[in-house]
Amino acid sequence: MKKLLYFLLIPLIAVSCKIDNVDAPEATVTGVIADAKGVALQMEQGGSSARIRMEELSWSDNPLPVYLNFKQDGSYINNKIFAGNYRMTPVEGAFYPVTESIVDIRNSVTQNFTVVPFLNVEWVGEPIVTADKKVTATFKFTRNAAPAGLTQPNPLDYQLFISTNQYVGNNNWDNTAVGAVVPATVAMEGQNLTITSTVPMKYATQYFLRVGVRVNDTYKKYNYNTVKTVTIP
Repeated sequence: MKKLLYFLLIPLIAVSCKIDNVDAPEATVTGVIADAKGVALQMEQGGSSARIRMEELSWSDNPLPVYLNFKQDGSYINNKIFAGNYRMTPVEGAFYPVTESIVDIRNSVTQNFTVVPFLNVEWVGEPIVTADKKVTATFKFTRNAAPAGLTQPNPLDYQLFISTNQYVGNNNWDNTAVGAVVPATVAMEGQNLTITSTVPMKYATQYFLRVGVRVNDTYKKYNYNTVKTVTIP
């Protein structure tokens, strides 16, 4: 019986010791998502703002997608990609849909994306700390015309985001410092709008803040202005 078990185990040991000869993923793809003027989009860190859908076409015409995340400054990088031919598409963001790009990724490749954001959000002056240690921000937004064949969505609302962390945004903010979102209308476009924290800042420290405005589309993601800081004495 012992001899029988010995001979049965030999094939299993041989299979389990088979060497994996598949090369590790060593290609790199990097780039930035920007508007037609080359200005990078302000995003949320991670996958909550937008993602890049990647589909490897080297082995299949209908591959399962994988996704890459953007950084807060609109850049992205992945240095563990299998070399191959990919279909790459920015999706789920605060911009009009775009067609895919076919990218041959070998060694290190830069692939930038140009999109039309729904809105441009700009600071009007600098944020202010009031005497009672609240934070006030003034901004404005403008809409971008829809590309041919697409419909321009209406503004939905806006919000002030405040955090002690530099990655401030809808996925990282102190919801005790500001109230509910403020409804936005087409009539507000181009107007100076002011929003103030509902309570004084709790700590004597530096705070990071920015304003997000979103439209009434499927994903309801925010277009942002740049991050600014205020210091509470």
